[in-house]
Amino acid sequence: MEEFLTFYEKQRKKLFSYLLRMTGDYYLSMDLVQESFTRYLEKYADVTRNISLLYTIARNGFLDHKRRYGRQVEFEQEHESKSGDLGETVEIKQEYKKVLSAMERLDEDEREILSMILSGDMNYKEIASLIGTTEGNVKVKVHRARVKLKKILQSGGAP
Repeated sequence: MEEFLTFYEKQRKKLFSYLLRMTGDYYLSMDLVQESFTRYLEKYADVTRNISLLYTIARNGFLDHKRRYGRQVEFEQEHESKSGDLGETVEIKQEYKKVLSAMERLDEDEREILSMILSGDMNYKEIASLIGTTEGNVKVKVHRARVKLKKILQSGGAP
């Protein structure tokens, strides 16, 4: 169990970041992280710790939620900051909301692949295996998504 706790502590923030980029919803992302780790532990407790498997479970959980409830993405919740500088905190939140909003303008597959890359835990080959495409295709999609995101951010939100 201690091995799983170490795995959990190492991966939970990265998985949360991936899911937050996908959903745009803080609380839904937290729920999906917990659900993903719970499913992983229930079904694969004896298997060595596999990051790709964890992300597959999280991705499937997100897709299940999306099918059930539709796409209801808004990032309006305010969360308390641990930082003492209120001005800096507000500025960071505004920039974060701007990036999340820009990511919402990407196509779903672009947002998903870019979110996986940004989590930093999986390489192109693992992502290709997860989504059922080639490594080269993943690289091309990541590049195009980054270029598109940059254009959206520079234009103030218009794609």
